[in-house]
Amino acid sequence: MSRFELDHHSESVAVEKVTSEQRLNELCQSWLKQDVLAIDTEFDRTNTFFHKLALIQVYDGDEIYLIDPLVIDDLSAFGEVLKQESTLKVLHSCSEDLEALHNSYGFPMNSVFDTQIAAALSGLGQMLGYGSMVELLLGLTLDKEHTKTDWLVRPLSEEQKIYAAQDVQFLLPCFFRLREKLLEKGHYGFVLEDTQSIYQAIAHLDDFDHAYLKVKGAYRLQPKHLFRLQKTVAWREQLARDKDIPKTFIFRDHHLLEICQHPKPSTGLLLQLGCNRGSIRKYGSELLSIIAQADKSDSSEWPQPVLAFHKLPSAKQRLKALKQEAQQIAEANDIPEQALTSKRLLEYVIQTDLGVMSRPNQFWNGWRKELLQKQFEQRLTEFS
Repeated sequence: MSRFELDHHSESVAVEKVTSEQRLNELCQSWLKQDVLAIDTEFDRTNTFFHKLALIQVYDGDEIYLIDPLVIDDLSAFGEVLKQESTLKVLHSCSEDLEALHNSYGFPMNSVFDTQIAAALSGLGQMLGYGSMVELLLGLTLDKEHTKTDWLVRPLSEEQKIYAAQDVQFLLPCFFRLREKLLEKGHYGFVLEDTQSIYQAIAHLDDFDHAYLKVKGAYRLQPKHLFRLQKTVAWREQLARDKDIPKTFIFRDHHLLEICQHPKPSTGLLLQLGCNRGSIRKYGSELLSIIAQADKSDSSEWPQPVLAFHKLPSAKQRLKALKQEAQQIAEANDIPEQALTSKRLLEYVIQTDLGVMSRPNQFWNGWRKELLQKQFEQRLTEFS
């Protein structure tokens, strides 16, 4: 059936499955006039690099709509809704939803509000799940998440439709309660900025030449071997996207680390390291060729060594100083400390101050810099 009533927790709401471009366009015209919409997605990413988008759920406050992207070819009208700044889009733990939508369609997105970030800034706890948030804010206990299901199979079961609809049914009531809390404190804009930072990181892919910085243990490599790692990791990043397969289906991080440190990389060594035989057969020769090519380069092209954080000058003391400063600023501004900073963010600030190459951190953004940067810089001068 294309339409049914969701009658759970003493609330009844109509749910419509949208399977035609014409109906989607009609709905999008009305949604462009809305102040706020709740959105969620279902997808599969089991054996692919990119998400396979299977369902888009939208709740406009009156009805829930289940948009089927597997049967609607043109979703550009929905793209206009995502782009429109005057219509707020409310999601929970939005990063993978935004990634799925962006990588599937390339739609620009504006005015996105993540209720998980809002809950953290409101003092409800870090990384709060949707069900826990609903229980805390609305006093409702939802059924367990429907995680072990294939959302790409059609037709969807009635159980799947109910689960999908519930994922947006309570987003707007939670949003209104969180918005009230945040406006009282003057922190509402922080959520919008953090969510936009997440989207910008998705929309503007990292430079693959710096992807090696994400490999755990890269600090153990000498510059020559680090250059090998830089080239092989960049190659793997591009190959995974081109073939739409997980990076682990090519070569795992620890295998690349090992092969890049060996004086004479070979197919035999790949086998000895326990690399997947299928990966060796498909990609082994190209990997070895990239390493050989890297070895021909002049040492002037080698990257600077990756320094483990604990090996930086006065690392522990610097970290402690910034943490103390962050605690005071968090308390003064009535912000939970964990929502303001994290150990990784503090390490990033220290590494940047020392001019050390490090992974980008999307949350060193406008509102945090305004609260923290001046005080952090002053404290770090103590170690100059």
